[in-house]
Amino acid sequence: MQFGFMPGKGTIDAVFILRRMQEEYGAKGKKLYMCFVDLEKAFDRVPRKVMEWVMRKRGIPETIVRAVMSLYEGAKTRVRVGSELSEEFEVKVGVHQGSVLSPLIFVVVIDVVTESAREGLMREMLYADDLILMDDTMEGLREKFVKWKKSFESKGLKVNLGKTKVMVSWT
Repeated sequence: MQFGFMPGKGTIDAVFILRRMQEEYGAKGKKLYMCFVDLEKAFDRVPRKVMEWVMRKRGIPETIVRAVMSLYEGAKTRVRVGSELSEEFEVKVGVHQGSVLSPLIFVVVIDVVTESAREGLMREMLYADDLILMDDTMEGLREKFVKWKKSFESKGLKVNLGKTKVMVSWT
C-alpha cells in the first residue's frame, strides 16, 4: 500500500502499522523479518516510455497522456559547477523535480510496475520511493525482495543495495 502522496495517508499511518506488526509478532513470541528497500534516485530514473505506458494502462484518456508527455518533450537543464553554469543538455529520463504532477506520476508508475509483486497491506508498505517488505521467515523475505527487485528493474528502476537494510524484530 502506498502511503506517500496519497490523501489521508502519511508516515504516521505507516509507522503505526509497522509498530503494531512488531507488537503482534512479539506478543506471540515470533520473529518479524523486515527489509527496508530504497530505490536509487527513483524520481530521476523513471523512463519516459514507462510513464507513458502506465498512464495508458491505468486508462488515463489519450489527450491527457499526450498533454503530460508534451511537458517532457525537449526538457533541458543546466548544472552549476562552482559559480559557473554548464551548457544546456536534454533530460530524457525522470519526472520533473518540483512539479506538482510528478508525485502523482511516480505513484502511478510504482503502482503499475509492482502489480505482479504485491501481496497486500501488512506485508509491504510504500512511502514515495521507499518500501518496507515483511515476512515470517528470512527465506520468505528474500524471495519477496527478489520479486520486487525484478519488478523494478524490468522497467528501468534500480534498488539501492547500499541503503537497503534488513531488520529482525522479536522479544
